Amino acid sequence: MPVKLNCPGSAGESMPRIALCQTNPVTGDLEGNVRQILRDIERARRSGAEIALFPEAAITGYCCGALFEQERFIRDNLAALDDIAAAVPQDMLAVVGFVDCRGREKSGALRLTSSAALLQGGRSIGAYDKMLLANEAHHEDRKYFTPGDAAKVFEVMLPSGPIRVGTPICEDAWAHQHERDVIAEMVAGGAELILCLNQSYFHHGKQQLRRELFGTHAAHKGVPVAAVNASGVGDIVKNIMLYDGGSLAFNAQGEQLAELARFAPDFSVISLDGPAVRPRERGKEEELHDALLFAQREVFRCLGIPNAQVHLSGGVDSALVAALVAEAMGPEHTVLISNPTEDNGPELRAMAQAIADNLTLPLHWNDSQAAYESIVRAHTAAFGAAPSPKGRGCIEAVLRTAQGVGAYHHFRSGIVATGNHTEIVEGWATFHDIGSIGVHALIGDLTKTEVYALARYVNQRAGHEIIPAQLFDGRIRPAAELADANEDPLDYFVRAGICAELVRCGRHPDDIIERFRRKELDPQLFPEDWSGRSVYRHTEEEFSAEVWEAFRNAKASVFKSAQGAPVVLVSPRSRGFSSRETVINHYSGGYRRRS
Repeated sequence: MPVKLNCPGSAGESMPRIALCQTNPVTGDLEGNVRQILRDIERARRSGAEIALFPEAAITGYCCGALFEQERFIRDNLAALDDIAAAVPQDMLAVVGFVDCRGREKSGALRLTSSAALLQGGRSIGAYDKMLLANEAHHEDRKYFTPGDAAKVFEVMLPSGPIRVGTPICEDAWAHQHERDVIAEMVAGGAELILCLNQSYFHHGKQQLRRELFGTHAAHKGVPVAAVNASGVGDIVKNIMLYDGGSLAFNAQGEQLAELARFAPDFSVISLDGPAVRPRERGKEEELHDALLFAQREVFRCLGIPNAQVHLSGGVDSALVAALVAEAMGPEHTVLISNPTEDNGPELRAMAQAIADNLTLPLHWNDSQAAYESIVRAHTAAFGAAPSPKGRGCIEAVLRTAQGVGAYHHFRSGIVATGNHTEIVEGWATFHDIGSIGVHALIGDLTKTEVYALARYVNQRAGHEIIPAQLFDGRIRPAAELADANEDPLDYFVRAGICAELVRCGRHPDDIIERFRRKELDPQLFPEDWSGRSVYRHTEEEFSAEVWEAFRNAKASVFKSAQGAPVVLVSPRSRGFSSRETVINHYSGGYRRRS
């Protein structure tokens, strides 16, 4: 049965106008988040909306971690809710995500719920607690929250008449991943309108999944659905999460009525009897480009870092990062630096300068050779022998970081790491390499082949060459140009896909090899190489050797990635806290049962 709230009569026939309030909840910024909510409540009032719908955790932000364990933070969030309620007039319903407290566990820990508050006439008139708690990959709902115990339906009085609403929260809507369908239970309880609050993280292709999800709920259950998603960033220390907005609304026939902006806060008032709209489709590279621009701007804004610093090697990875950073931050807030030694050949030096010239930015040449020679001499004097080639390569790589640290104090800039997903998984970096340290690893979730594709897209979008084409069309092979490494010792058209299978998909080497045998590998992860050849040009023996080498490297490199820059996530699961790999791991498969 629905919970009756300020409603003396039966359900009305007309549907209320709904304000979709796509705010940017910043972790822990209670005052700033409340300002956004109050602003949009006033906008909704002026626009004649009867319902204002906000995201999940709109007051606190979602990725709050240890803040959820602080009683004062929870109290302050409840006080903020009271202030918001006071601003809601009698002729409007505001639905706002907050964190509620239901006492304490036996251990003394706070018993918290991720909840939706129904606010009307200056007070809270009801609350729903999220029932299905997300716990896969990077989610930790079950660590902090207790699930709700009922799929409540609220009957509220609005100027257009009384209406029964259900307010599921994010994971509650993903019924196909659970044993129960919360929205179906709400509709069975009399809900005539579904108002879903979300903090739905981004990965490529996720928006289409949301359209299908909410459109199917509306059509199959015969009720309109409005779903508001946050637009902002959060972090779980080793990963940066993106919340990409794209709030949606559907009528009871499952026709899409609205879709708000992606990667930006937005606001729109919709009529549930309005015309259907055609969704705007984005290709993979366009979506990744927009996501990474948003991440670069928003992370640096939230951290209060005015300038971004990119170290150009002359290769495609740092070139792509430089192009993205310059577009996101603007030329006046972008610092480009190169730190060559004698091991950097003239070709890549020329590429570094060409990239800076194409971006019309100065390139600061901070030569490393003299300092490198000094460290080698000191090492030889201390230990009676010169460093090995691998040791010299490590010295060169870390020396660039030391110079980068000095530069960021000079320019008041944050370093943006330039390593890609394949390099990070393979451990193709050393401790505190300039490619692996910084504020975040902007392309750390792009495979090497995705880097090539996005570099090509950047040029196409600009209408002219920003990133020299020879860096991604095979004319110049990837090269670290260190004392122990001239050309990268990897076939990226094979290894990039294998690394993605190992980490993104969590597959064991034997399973990957079996997929190769059946020719079932994902062509997006294993595109054709520069010569148009597929991964199946290799024999099974050759491919198996590549898989097992990548697997060994991935296990050995966890400790490196644990100390690297946080990776910006653009896939459902990546290296970092998202995948929860352990440094100590002796499992390789093939357990032999005892007789």
